[in-house]
Amino acid sequence: MKRIKQLRWVWGLALLLLAVAACAEENGATAVPTLAVTAAETAAPLIPTDVPTPIRTPVPTPAVPLINAADQPLTDAGALQIASVVSPEDGWLVLYAMPDGELGEVLGFTAVTTGLNQNLTLTIDPQLATPRLVALLHNDAGESGEFEFPDGPDVPLEWESAQIATSFDLDFQLSEPVIEVAEQAVREDGVVRVANVLLPQDGWLAIHGEVDGRIGPLLGVVPVAAGRHEDIALTIPWRDGTPTLYAALYADNGEPLHFDYQAEDEPLLAGDEPVVAAFHVTFPIDIYVLDQPLVDGTFEVERVISNGPGWLVAYFDDNGAPGLIIGSAPLEDGLNERVMVEVLESAATNVLHLRLHEDTEPGDDFDFPRVDQPVLYDGRLPGTVTFSLTPGNYLIVDDQPLPSTGTASAVLTVVLVVVNVPTWVAIEADEDGQRGEVLGFTAVPPGVSHDIAISIDPTLATDTLYVTLYLNAGEPDEFDPDGADVPLQRNRSPISVPFFLLVEEDE
Repeated sequence: MKRIKQLRWVWGLALLLLAVAACAEENGATAVPTLAVTAAETAAPLIPTDVPTPIRTPVPTPAVPLINAADQPLTDAGALQIASVVSPEDGWLVLYAMPDGELGEVLGFTAVTTGLNQNLTLTIDPQLATPRLVALLHNDAGESGEFEFPDGPDVPLEWESAQIATSFDLDFQLSEPVIEVAEQAVREDGVVRVANVLLPQDGWLAIHGEVDGRIGPLLGVVPVAAGRHEDIALTIPWRDGTPTLYAALYADNGEPLHFDYQAEDEPLLAGDEPVVAAFHVTFPIDIYVLDQPLVDGTFEVERVISNGPGWLVAYFDDNGAPGLIIGSAPLEDGLNERVMVEVLESAATNVLHLRLHEDTEPGDDFDFPRVDQPVLYDGRLPGTVTFSLTPGNYLIVDDQPLPSTGTASAVLTVVLVVVNVPTWVAIEADEDGQRGEVLGFTAVPPGVSHDIAISIDPTLATDTLYVTLYLNAGEPDEFDPDGADVPLQRNRSPISVPFFLLVEEDE
């Protein structure tokens, strides 16, 4: 009500002023005082309004890149599952092998889009898988939709200066084992390397020699856990090796970590066939010869390893160094055993030198110096192998069990006899620590004789037996130890070696 009265007063005053002005114009008045009106009296009433707040567009927080992959089985199908991938851009999810804890070759890949990708399936070659794999994000910087790596621009992505990766383990559940092995040179340490092995269960990796083109004796074995393994090393007695070796897989069915060869640990099969891989090897140059007499201008070399066809060459001794060549014998590739070498007997010295030569023109006679040069090893000429032609007479015998034949005789074996005269090899009983009754005997010629079998009466055998060498001086086919066939001697003592009969334990 008060506001209405104020408005009436203002309007009344305004009308009064207008009337005064009109009269002044009519009467010619020159000055009319103007009434000052305050702003408070004339301004319209203020209506308060809200000041608008500036609107800001929200910026989303970037998702942290992530690969979520669980440990999982690997079957023959090779399918692997990746639960989820958060990628900062379009790119590729790539699976890598991880041999020896290092990033290996690419096994598989699939495209991913920016943001969340779920339930991805990648298929790999299970034979190339390692027990642990690495999943890694790559960009798609080249042609869109085409994986271009390593020979292209699709390199691994980085987030805060680090690659986006994770690793996971595989449980191998494969149906067929695999062996991959390459030809190789076996050195003096006897180490053989097998490039790749895949087993569906715990087992054994074995190396065999060759006999008549087939898998032969066992040379070495190492336990291998289920799964894939690379570059497995195992040691063999390389002097027993052959140019072709065989790598084979066996199951560990018997006592754990005890190789029950030709028993419970049977060969693993692939398609009903044993898993075996043949491979060619070379060995260090090797000559093994015994000191021995020259018999009719001939001597025997126990073992020679030749990498390719070759020649075993004999030199006479020239003041401790090899002199002129006085004989040779051809060699086959690989292991050669009990090689007979004929030499010019009149040129033979008490010490001879042996060396390997190439067979440059196989099928021809030894032709040096025109061809058939000495064999080099690691780029150098190896020293010669020497032996004596005047060793005296000797023998080697091992402790051994007495075979249970159930008959009136049993056979014992003397490993080696080297003599320069016709000789009897006799087995004698023990009598109070001395040589006693002769139980069995056989004749050997001059030279080197191996694995000499002698029959004895097992009922007369004592725990300790003796092998004694007797001169075959009487009738060649009649052993007369009480007559002309006297024991051979060294240092005025009979050449006689004791050995023990071993007790065979019941299995």
